[in-house]
Amino acid sequence: MSALGWFLLVLVLVILGVVLLGVLGGARLAPGGSGRALRSRFGPEYDRAVEHSGGDRRAAERRLAEVARRRDELDLQPLDEPARAGYLTRWDAVQARFVDDPAGSARQADRLVVEVMRARGYPESTFDERADLISAERPELVAPYRDAHAHAHAEAPAGGPDTDGPDTEELRTALVQLRGLFGWLVTGETEPRDQDAQSSPALAGPPRQRT
Repeated sequence: MSALGWFLLVLVLVILGVVLLGVLGGARLAPGGSGRALRSRFGPEYDRAVEHSGGDRRAAERRLAEVARRRDELDLQPLDEPARAGYLTRWDAVQARFVDDPAGSARQADRLVVEVMRARGYPESTFDERADLISAERPELVAPYRDAHAHAHAEAPAGGPDTDGPDTEELRTALVQLRGLFGWLVTGETEPRDQDAQSSPALAGPPRQRT
């Protein structure tokens, strides 16, 4: 083989090697080996990540793969029975407070979610980081969590009922949304204990664990 032939052969092998590395790198990008696996795992959060990356699907998938990696490296532990009972009792007190102090009740509920996450083994983190970790396991709970957190910590209206700020119904919705996440963290279930909980969150808390 001539020198030119050897050169072309080496060039082709180098190009094939680069392509193969790119394919393998893409396969390692996400748990399950593809963007399809990420979409399956993150559900609507996948589309949200693409939108927030300006339509750059590769960038969104790299970010979600990193979130999935961080979540999978956590050593989360279930709560023992006394801890579960204690948190459920505290949630009942939070909901009872709603009648007299809706805003305070919603803020307290949001803080209680953070406390339970720490008790389960989630790291100290910002709200966005907490939401990311939840999205890797229960993506359907993340959008309600974001909405509830925003309403719980919104500035209270200072100029009367016509000013901007969360009203009682928005705070009621926030409490219901937080209850879903809280219930899952504490008991593994998200449904309220009573049928009327959606209309009156002060009446019912997260589901008690069945015995």
